[in-house]
Amino acid sequence: MQARGALQYQRGAAIITALLVVMLAATIATYLLSQQSRALTRTARATERAQVTLYAEPTLNWARAALFASQNNSIYVALTQPWAQPIAAQPLVNPDGGAAVLASGLIHDEAGKFNLNNLVKVDKTASADDIEIFKRLLKNLKLNPDLSDAVVDWIDADNEPRTNGAEDGYYMSLAAPYRTANQPLVQWQELGRVRGFDAATIRRLAPYISALPTRTKININTASTEVITALFPDLSSADMADLVRKRATTPFQNIDGVTEKKPSLQKALSTFDQVADVTSSYFSVSITITGEAAATHQTALLDCTESKKGSWPRIIWVQAQ
Repeated sequence: MQARGALQYQRGAAIITALLVVMLAATIATYLLSQQSRALTRTARATERAQVTLYAEPTLNWARAALFASQNNSIYVALTQPWAQPIAAQPLVNPDGGAAVLASGLIHDEAGKFNLNNLVKVDKTASADDIEIFKRLLKNLKLNPDLSDAVVDWIDADNEPRTNGAEDGYYMSLAAPYRTANQPLVQWQELGRVRGFDAATIRRLAPYISALPTRTKININTASTEVITALFPDLSSADMADLVRKRATTPFQNIDGVTEKKPSLQKALSTFDQVADVTSSYFSVSITITGEAAATHQTALLDCTESKKGSWPRIIWVQAQ
């Protein structure tokens, strides 16, 4: 009896062991299949993302062509022109015959914003007039105007901090130390490294600022009311509304057209030709290419300075996001 019981026990243990081995093998197989499926999915997405990215260049060239035509055919730049109209989910031809690829894009006039690099002159000293404009812009946006000092210190050539600024002494004392740039900003996103500019401040300021490689004037045809008010603090709300209303239907074709036949504007905009214009040379392009399971977004800065001479807008930089 004992031998029979022992045999049954051994058989039961063997069956349990076999079941455990089968369960383990099934678990491992399921895991491996899952990992293989994930790997295939990642590969497919990476492949589609690479294919989608290929469409970004021709879409950017569309923007360059639109700006080239605009610069050649007009003496001014305004939001009523074709370049300012966005591309909304335009289908692109897929040579592989797969799912549709959609392209969308938008061009922004960077001269309609405040150029942060204007804060420091060519000789790398602070520009008092532009600092005052920037301070007014910060006030208009309910931000601390003292932030202007930190931006000037970041760009200028000296190592002497302004009253509310910061130079190497401050940045080198941080947990992850670094030095001031002591050169013009390449992109406004660099403000994230400047003292006092947290994420919320940058988000609030971003639509109204640019960082351009040369000194620029504000395009009165494309600038926001916040920027125009910062340029001309004596401009009344009624005159501002009148200016914005007129340019929406009949853009200003020259600087004299902004103030003609309006004495109040002539006084408020007495320094107009020094800080503002109706033309632009720098534009940013935002492009989104969307496939079935992947998408890519790129931003580029274009220089249209030579467009009048027959050259396509030059690409200054392209950033993928």
